[in-house]
Amino acid sequence: MLDFQDISIEDRERVENYFEFLEEPFCDFTFGNLFCWSVVENTKIAFLNNFLFIRFSDNEKLYYTFPLGNGEIKNAINLIIEDAKINNKKFQFVCLNKKQSEILKEIFKEEIKINKNRDAFDYVYSVKKLSTLSGRKYHSKKNHFNSFKNNYNFIYEEINENNLQDCIRFANEWYSETEATPPLLKEQKVLIKAFENYFKLNLIGAIIKINEKIVAFCVGEKMYKENIFCTHFEKASSEFQKAYTVINKLFSEISINNFEFVNREDDAGIEGLRKAKLSYYPELILEKYYAEF
Repeated sequence: MLDFQDISIEDRERVENYFEFLEEPFCDFTFGNLFCWSVVENTKIAFLNNFLFIRFSDNEKLYYTFPLGNGEIKNAINLIIEDAKINNKKFQFVCLNKKQSEILKEIFKEEIKINKNRDAFDYVYSVKKLSTLSGRKYHSKKNHFNSFKNNYNFIYEEINENNLQDCIRFANEWYSETEATPPLLKEQKVLIKAFENYFKLNLIGAIIKINEKIVAFCVGEKMYKENIFCTHFEKASSEFQKAYTVINKLFSEISINNFEFVNREDDAGIEGLRKAKLSYYPELILEKYYAEF
C-alpha cells in the first residue's frame, strides 16, 4: 500500500534522484513546481519498491503521474489503482509522454482511454535565439526591445535578498489589477509560495525597474537535464507591455546563458498566450497525454 505524504523542502534530494528516469523535460517535473503547486493541487508523494509516486487531487478526482523508478512497472501501476480504490475516487494518469501512454494502453487495452492534452504542451526554446532575437522572424520582437530601450531608462538586476519583498509587492499588485479568474487566483498562491521559499528552492530570477519601481520579473529553475532551464513565472506591468519582450531577452542573455534550452511551460489553453508562445518559434513542443478509465 502506498503511504502518500505532503511534499516538503526536505524531500528535494530524494525526489530529484528519480528524475533521471524521465525521458521528456516536462515542466511538471521540477522540484520547485511540485513543491509550490502543492498549495493548490494537494500534491503528495510516496516511495515504494524503488519507485517515486506523485499524486494530485481535487474534490472529484485523484491524478497520478507515471511511476518513476526501476522495477516492475505493472506492479507499480497496480499500487496506484489500489490507492484510488482505497480513497473511493475516480482517477486519471496525467503528464504522460507518448511512450508512457502506450505502456498503459498495452496493460489495460480497451479499459483505458488515452487523450492528448494540448493545453498542457510545453514550449521549449533555444536560449541563444531568445537572447539575440536575430533574423527576420524575430524582427518585430527586436523592434519592441529597441523601442523600450530607447524610450526608458531601465535597470535589469537579478532577484536577491534586497529586492525580493519588492517582487512580492509587485506580484500582488499585478494580480489585483488583473481579472480574478480561478486559475489566476491559484497561480498567485503558487507564486507567493515560490517567493517565500525562493532561496531554499535555488530559484533564479530577474527584474526590470524604471524609476526604482519594478515593471517586470521572471523566475524559474534549472531542470534535471543540466542544459535546460524552466521558466515558471513571467509578469510585466500593463503600463509597460513591451517589458515582456525585454525581460525575456535579457533573462536569456544574462541570467541563463549557460543553458542551451529553456522550457517556458504550457499555454493553459489561453488563446492569446498560445499565440504569444508560438510567436517566439519554439524548437520543440512537447506533447502530453492523460489516461482515464
